[in-house]
Amino acid sequence: MNVNVFVETEGLSREEWLSYRKRGIGGSDVAAILGISKWKSAVGLWLDKTNQSNEAVEENEAMQWGNIMEPVIRNHFAEVMGKSVVEVKAMLQHPEYPFMLADVDGLTVDDEGNPAILEIKTASEYKRNEWEDDIPAYYQTQVQHYLCVTGAAKAYVAVLIGGNSFKVFEVDADSEVQRMLIAVEKEFWNKVQNMVRPEIDGSDAATGLLDRAYRGGISEQIVLPEEAIEYVDLYIEASAEEDNAKAKKQDAANHIKEFMRDYDRAKCLNHAISWKPVSSERLDSKALKENEPEIYQKYVKTSTSRRFTVK
Repeated sequence: MNVNVFVETEGLSREEWLSYRKRGIGGSDVAAILGISKWKSAVGLWLDKTNQSNEAVEENEAMQWGNIMEPVIRNHFAEVMGKSVVEVKAMLQHPEYPFMLADVDGLTVDDEGNPAILEIKTASEYKRNEWEDDIPAYYQTQVQHYLCVTGAAKAYVAVLIGGNSFKVFEVDADSEVQRMLIAVEKEFWNKVQNMVRPEIDGSDAATGLLDRAYRGGISEQIVLPEEAIEYVDLYIEASAEEDNAKAKKQDAANHIKEFMRDYDRAKCLNHAISWKPVSSERLDSKALKENEPEIYQKYVKTSTSRRFTVK
């Protein structure tokens, strides 16, 4: 395979590894750029790559278990498929497009002995249907990115579902998809290098960016341009749908509660339902202010935010 080694990863701390990832586009970044990621938006990714993100990148429990299970799944793949697998302890780099990086889980061979890559995944039981016939779309773009970076013609995706179901999918390199990925990744990376923000979207990252950028304070009313009409209409329509969905959700919940009566837990098909008593302690700020005004004033904290409404 014609591929460069960007950095050796053995011995790197997680913070160092994350720092190197910011120097290019990795496979798990692609879905965000394309707008099909469940975890991050293009704006959120841009903020991260330009060191403007306020989000702490911490390993959650699912990620930790994924790391724990990776060598187990790698060894099981080798045993089941009868193929040797080499763990890659390096971040790889495309020889022509240096902003394209890859952290592959393993190198192996296809049935003809040609180099192939191995990608390892874990999925919860609730995601089983997503892996029924093929790998999810947001992982397909990741694998094609890896194939593009390494120049390999085939990838194997080994997934452990629900902790007890093992599947292997084969993915062939798709030159048309890879040309598209090179184009969109190149455009995105140019925006990162030139500090050109992607178009605003509906993500929490975009909301946080706008809240930080525009503090308000101008009391004069502004007349918005015609382009804003579309978004005002969308907002009003979505608000109406949200209210309707909230009412339908509450109606369904109340019917379920009537079935459960005094039972704290229930099961319906594959769904686990909980309606448990919960005790919590809350500070009565009103009483504190009335009875201990000096203490209240000592610890009260005033925060300022902007409230958005459309009428």
